[in-house]
Amino acid sequence: MSEKVTKTKRFYWDSNVFLSAINANPDRVLIINALLDDCDRGDVEIHTSVLSIAEVAFAESEKRERQLSGEIEAKIQKLWMPPSPIKMEEVSQHIANDAKALMRQAILRGWSLKPMDAIHLATAKRRNVDEFQTYDVERLSKLSQLTGCPIVQPRTDRLPFSAR
Repeated sequence: MSEKVTKTKRFYWDSNVFLSAINANPDRVLIINALLDDCDRGDVEIHTSVLSIAEVAFAESEKRERQLSGEIEAKIQKLWMPPSPIKMEEVSQHIANDAKALMRQAILRGWSLKPMDAIHLATAKRRNVDEFQTYDVERLSKLSQLTGCPIVQPRTDRLPFSAR
């Protein structure tokens, strides 16, 4: 009798996925929470760059109202601090060089690739993830040609409406 071995799925989250969670975006939060639950169960690994800490500095409501909230700050901190299931990846010289190479390859194709996006993509490529998940698919999807990694919106098979 052989046991079925399931491979843990490895996803990289762009900072806009975390921002969607912090902003409680109604179209996204159920999927994000389901993926975080999958992560807690060990079915999924979620990776991101430490760069996300700086990019997820405040909620949209804080920006709009120019008023910071201790409650929102606590939610943001909870993303990064143990026992968070998010695997934080350092920005190394290797990743910076990979990001530069991606930017140079993009320019040859007439594409624009910003340094922060390049660092996220280079980190995902180095971590050899199964998918780069972002809510900026329209702008970034063509870059999968450079990274070899599918660039998709967050989704889970556990919620039938999110399998799009």
